[in-house]
Amino acid sequence: MRTVITKDTRVVAETLASGEVACVPTETVYGLGANALNEKAVVKIYETKDRPRFNPIIVHISRKEEFEKYGKNIPDKVYRLAEKFSPGPITFVVSKKDVIPDIVTAGNDSVGLRIPKHPLFMELLTQCGFPIAAPSANMFGRISPTTAEETLKELDGKIGYILDGGKCEVGIESTVISFVNEIPCILRHGAITMEDIEDEIGKVNTGNGEKIISPGMTLSHYAPHKPLFVSENILEEDELKEMNAVFMDLDRFGSPENIAVHLFSELRKLDESDFGIIVCKKVEDIGIGIAINDKLERASSGRISFEFGMPVITQLKYV
Repeated sequence: MRTVITKDTRVVAETLASGEVACVPTETVYGLGANALNEKAVVKIYETKDRPRFNPIIVHISRKEEFEKYGKNIPDKVYRLAEKFSPGPITFVVSKKDVIPDIVTAGNDSVGLRIPKHPLFMELLTQCGFPIAAPSANMFGRISPTTAEETLKELDGKIGYILDGGKCEVGIESTVISFVNEIPCILRHGAITMEDIEDEIGKVNTGNGEKIISPGMTLSHYAPHKPLFVSENILEEDELKEMNAVFMDLDRFGSPENIAVHLFSELRKLDESDFGIIVCKKVEDIGIGIAINDKLERASSGRISFEFGMPVITQLKYV
């Protein structure tokens, strides 16, 4: 199959309407989309990505009014957050209606609903007239793409079209917050921070429990092919050279928000380099930095970190 990068939303809408998959741009990362109401089309997402069936997929909608169309028992707090942050990088997990196939939610009784902010994706949703299920457009567990060109590297020959919407302006996946229980719970940290959310609706919990009801909750995720080690401090140049390692300097991007924009692209660039190992240092663990560190921890799969030039096993806390 020949994969074409296009800016024509009509040809992508026709592809999705025919029951095929196509890649779409969002403000977070590029997604592999299918008609969320077409079970056979959604199966193609799992097959194309080699995604395990226990991992649910976020459903993208165009308007807040559609929360009630695909979800039920929607609490007022969802609408309060949506009024503030939607369209945008936040996903609401709510009880689902039967119209959403079980394949989308991995058999869970809840569904993640998101209103994306990217103008091309919004145009596509309007043209399609149906919700679009779309996880990140990468092979399962690998680095999420944030440009059409990176998406092509991941899925060339596996799909027909990639809708080119430029570089993703957020760069990491959406915040996922569940309203299945009485107290809302952040399942995946993202650009909308816990502080942002609590300012609007009060206290929320964090953590994912044992059952996977949100994407991005597996221990190994966003991973390069080369080993990534999360370091407690910056190693000396001779130490890096001895290990054939390269240091991923995230501080040079400035603000945490800008680090998030470039995180996956930088990781991909170093993964394609001649170095055998990638080493990086955590950012300050506040605000969006919590989401960045979570991505780094999952990308490293809890591997060895380095303190004072000596390898030590680090127990990583996943949130």
